[in-house]
Amino acid sequence: MISFRNLRVGFVNLVSPMLAGKEEAIKHANDIKAYLKKEQNTVVVDYEKPILQRSQSVEAWKMFKTNDVDAVILFNGTFSTGELTAEIVRNLDCPFALWGIGELALDRRDISGSMIGLMAASTLFKNLDKRYSFIYDTINNDQTRKRISVFLQAVKAIAYLKEATIAVIGMRPDGFEVSDFDELAIKKIFGTEITKLSLYTLSKRMKQVGEEEIDKDMEIQKRLFTIKEEGLSKARGLSRLYLAVKDFVLEHNIQSYAPDCWPELRDIDKTPICSINGRMNDEGVMASCECDVDGSLTLMLEYVLAGTPPWWADFVNIIPEHDALFWWHCGNAPHSLSRNKPVLENVFDFGGLSQTAMMKAGTATVCRMNSIKGSFTIHAGIGEVIETEPMLRGSNLLIRMRGGNMEFVESMLKQGIPHHNGIVYGDILDELDEFAHHMEIPITLHR
Repeated sequence: MISFRNLRVGFVNLVSPMLAGKEEAIKHANDIKAYLKKEQNTVVVDYEKPILQRSQSVEAWKMFKTNDVDAVILFNGTFSTGELTAEIVRNLDCPFALWGIGELALDRRDISGSMIGLMAASTLFKNLDKRYSFIYDTINNDQTRKRISVFLQAVKAIAYLKEATIAVIGMRPDGFEVSDFDELAIKKIFGTEITKLSLYTLSKRMKQVGEEEIDKDMEIQKRLFTIKEEGLSKARGLSRLYLAVKDFVLEHNIQSYAPDCWPELRDIDKTPICSINGRMNDEGVMASCECDVDGSLTLMLEYVLAGTPPWWADFVNIIPEHDALFWWHCGNAPHSLSRNKPVLENVFDFGGLSQTAMMKAGTATVCRMNSIKGSFTIHAGIGEVIETEPMLRGSNLLIRMRGGNMEFVESMLKQGIPHHNGIVYGDILDELDEFAHHMEIPITLHR
């Protein structure tokens, strides 16, 4: 699996010298920082002294910029005046969390005023056209831990996409306008780099793969898939393609690729890339289909938020007898998601092998990050995967959507969502909502 670096999070404790609760605020701030380091594996860039005056805020934001932080937590230990917050916020361009806490000196009938300062800070954020997340209470509260986890996952996704590279392999199939992409809009909004690999260059790489390497990979394929005797020679072509793609991915540090699946690889070379895509997704390299770059962005987003491999599927239809939506693609799902060992077989009548399997039961999120005229939206819903026998050759999944199957389909159509969607196990709707909030991307959620 490709791992991502630890997040760098700036932390300040804003207090007033005139009010009670400063010592308690320092203790709670230290508890939060310890949790971030030990439980969230976060690098805390800490302005260690409580911030009492603007000159300290200046030092803090300069330190955060020097350390290239991914986010900043403004812990309102007590009430603090607005210039302390404004000085930091106006000089940094990153996600912020405003953290408030209960009254710390009520037993002494004194006021600490954390939430008073935080409410004023929210007005500053609004005037400065900056967004923030709100976190409340001590770190010992379960809901507080959930809230900081959601925030950090969203920050991680923002940082991951900003540092990622997507490879476009070949060209999109004719007629697949939904797979077109706006490269400059993607760079502007997400910061993601896009590189190209021609099918000619990929073909050259395939020819350079040695037979001994293929022999070794065939042993791996036999562990992953059921391969009939008559399919072994064709499966060697899959090993050849897998090794060529993986070599390119490692050489260029690719986080996702959007391949020209057909007609060349599938119909001409008789070597479909579908099962290779599934293997790469299982290894942490997200593979979409039909040069769908927005699909690559979607899969990377799901992967970093859920921490498990997603897969790229077509919406086929509603299946009334199962009260579920049928999602399918031509054999590209990660083998780890299959209910049983996938079978390598001719999914289409073109001579090449792909895999057939039904996905396992569980809760799953269906999501699409979609661009219309250069502007992005996110559409997502959650449901329960139902196990049946495969309905078609290829990768199969039936999911009963919470909130209604037809309602979800109608929503996709109204939003202009293509047939391609990313499916990942787990409920990541809160994390998607948080990501969309900080990226200022409109989002539609079905719970």
